[in-house]
Amino acid sequence: MKRSLRGLVIPFVAALFATGCSESNPTSPPPPAAAPPNLTGTWDLASLTQGGVTLTPPVATGTFTMGQTGSSATEATGDLALDMTVPDGMGGFNNIVGAGTYTIRSNGSWEQSLPGQQATGTYALVGNTLTVTVTAPPVAASISVWQKQ
Repeated sequence: MKRSLRGLVIPFVAALFATGCSESNPTSPPPPAAAPPNLTGTWDLASLTQGGVTLTPPVATGTFTMGQTGSSATEATGDLALDMTVPDGMGGFNNIVGAGTYTIRSNGSWEQSLPGQQATGTYALVGNTLTVTVTAPPVAASISVWQKQ
């Protein structure tokens, strides 16, 4: 018994159309990610953890000033200025001063570039508290917590 090609195609097309119109279609695009926050402002150092040691003011002090210069749905860029004073481990202090740029993404990634120093890691913003976790380069690995002024 011969079956007509038309008899096979119509149910197949109907099944495709029904699947394509379904609300649970797995090929629907995901909802857009939330845009990264605008970090513009001046932030005061609340704590710095490096090598398992946590320092807080007045032992370690600093300000982090950021200004957003561009943004898209998933990325924000801007200028930054850093001025920190931390113990050098020999009874003195190191003053870390520099100006550069930063890039943050809605997935939580962080990049900063200062003259002679590039760092990558993650960030989290909760209320007026910004936490930056630097993971690379390994010598700069740290967690800094900042409070917005």
